[in-house]
Amino acid sequence: MAHSAEALAALDGAVEPVVVACQGRIRPEQIDLLTSLERERPWVPVVLVADPDHELTRQLLRVRTAAVVWFTELDTHLRRRLDAVRATWGLWGLAGVFERSSLPPALRKALVHAVQRAADRPVRNVRELAGGVGCAPVTLFRQFGARANDATTLSAFIAGLSVLRMYELRRSGLNWKLVVGHVRLGRATITRRIKAWPGCLPGEHERLPPDRLFGAFTAEHVRPILQAASDEVSTLDQ
Repeated sequence: MAHSAEALAALDGAVEPVVVACQGRIRPEQIDLLTSLERERPWVPVVLVADPDHELTRQLLRVRTAAVVWFTELDTHLRRRLDAVRATWGLWGLAGVFERSSLPPALRKALVHAVQRAADRPVRNVRELAGGVGCAPVTLFRQFGARANDATTLSAFIAGLSVLRMYELRRSGLNWKLVVGHVRLGRATITRRIKAWPGCLPGEHERLPPDRLFGAFTAEHVRPILQAASDEVSTLDQ
């Protein structure tokens, strides 16, 4: 049982789902915990266990939860919900983080699109991303750069997403020839991207623990653009 996002970092092994239990009315500190989990570990699904409350939906509109289970349904529903979110969350959870963010509309739409595409066939570059959302590439470059403050770039973000997808494909058992065909990138480009981030050779990155790899992507390419907006996730008081 952990009562803070920081406590999860001390646990051995990968954390696949998190259960947050809130009896009675959800308190501000519990909202803070959900907010920090979304910011620090967007790839980890959170299942909220709570008392039935008609106000709950409104309270959680801008806080990430993969599923909600009532205390009265623990024995019959919790295990099933946990198995379901573990199997399907992945990059889709990160898309939800951007969807609820306060980023400029064009950039928000583009990042959601990029992450959703990365769950299957990642966009290959900024021009392809801009064409997919009907926006000028220069607009996305400027809006991303203003938020990232030189901590990362839109091109590095897109490249990182493709590395994550290649990681998933390789871990699923596909050989490199099939991976190349799926992500539509040449071997030289793949090698260059994996060497740039996470900084190793193809074949080595797939042996990294998923918690470590997704955590590194969040720290380097997600957190910088979300931290620029203090109202990224609202609290009950707001």
